[in-house]
Amino acid sequence: MKDPASITLQYVIQTANSFLNKYHPTLSIPVPIENIVELNLNIRIVLIRDLVRNFGINAFISRAFDTIVIDDAMYSRQPDRIRFTITEEIGHLFLHKEWYKENGPKSFEDYLKWQEKIDNIIYSYIERQAKTFAGLVLMPKSCVNREWTEFARNNNLSIPCSVYNLPDTFPDVAQKFEVSAESILVRLSALKLVTVPDGFWKKTKR
Repeated sequence: MKDPASITLQYVIQTANSFLNKYHPTLSIPVPIENIVELNLNIRIVLIRDLVRNFGINAFISRAFDTIVIDDAMYSRQPDRIRFTITEEIGHLFLHKEWYKENGPKSFEDYLKWQEKIDNIIYSYIERQAKTFAGLVLMPKSCVNREWTEFARNNNLSIPCSVYNLPDTFPDVAQKFEVSAESILVRLSALKLVTVPDGFWKKTKR
């Protein structure tokens, strides 16, 4: 069993690349994550009304890793965010399966109690690792490099460029991947295609 605290960024990258090589080797965008989940992984996507309102969560994967439960309103109103959320849950399957089997919630009813009991540091590890996995899968490096090079050329941008120099049309790149503008910006920053100064994220979340 791999302890979440021992999982490195390189391991997450390798796992995401292996996932793409096996389930979406063409790397066409947007990555058809729902089809992969339901048709290749045989995982059901189940919508539940008022999941956020009643339980404070927008989605979770079952301990048996055969079902992903999602808030129905969020699914219909925020498709880009849901794609990322679904991929996060798949990240838990590929990164934390054995750990979840031993330490995860035993049932849906147990989920809230489990969240209250889990060590905050461990929880931050598994969430950050799953989010990183999702970004790597939905925005493959080669695809982001290609699309951003074209966008930069068409908009006379240097590479890297400052986040403050991005044109208003920059979310068009996010739309190609069917992710949020914030998600593509995080990925561009990680790939050093866009420079984001310290404190930027705190300012944008006010």
